[in-house]
Amino acid sequence: MLLRALPPVVLLLPALLAAPASGQDPPPWLEMTIVQVDPARVGEFLAAQREISALDREAGVPWRSVGRTAVFGDTYRFVITTPLANFAQLDRASDDGARAGAVGRIRNVITSRATYAVRTAPTLDNPLPEGETPALMLVQIVSIAPGREQEYLQVMAEDVLPHFDEAEMHHTTGALTFGGEGGYVHVFHVESFAALDQGSPLARALGAPAALEVMAKLSGVVTRSEQWLVRYLPDVSFRPEAEDRP
Repeated sequence: MLLRALPPVVLLLPALLAAPASGQDPPPWLEMTIVQVDPARVGEFLAAQREISALDREAGVPWRSVGRTAVFGDTYRFVITTPLANFAQLDRASDDGARAGAVGRIRNVITSRATYAVRTAPTLDNPLPEGETPALMLVQIVSIAPGREQEYLQVMAEDVLPHFDEAEMHHTTGALTFGGEGGYVHVFHVESFAALDQGSPLARALGAPAALEVMAKLSGVVTRSEQWLVRYLPDVSFRPEAEDRP
């Protein structure tokens, strides 16, 4: 099965966590929030999310992604992701007016919330093509043994991710930098549940025995991992406007 065949993914070298050199643009950041919603109040939650997305779009936020765990696991878990241009904006951030009302309604219907600052690793990404809307995503969160991030990156960059690129499976990666236990998040885009029947691109390219040998290289490197399928919710999300795209 794809869930078992997919390895965890490295997202960031320790060196990339250092401040950028003078004259370089800072690396991009994302704000990712994972919430659990009261099963009896999902409709209220989605209505408030729809309102916040409209307000964010009006305020010039480039995009906003809201997804919900699909079929397996806790199907009342939602993942909300937005770009974070810089941390300075948090000094000025405040919820007031219409947004305050929507945020208040969300607080009343959720049972838990965790927000992370995620530092992206664009050199490892193979993002969705311009204009393509997400559908189903396999989200994986992993923890790595201290001091072994470089080893993990090497295996993923040389032995694993190239096969996903060759199979045209789009993906993005990032490091959970602030907000809780450090770790990595990796999002693989799949077209449908039927696509999962094809199995992992790694196993398809190398065959099961060789794929297991690659996985063995991560033994002792990965300390914990979890994954779930998340369905993108276009009615409460929004993508970049065509004129905003490069």
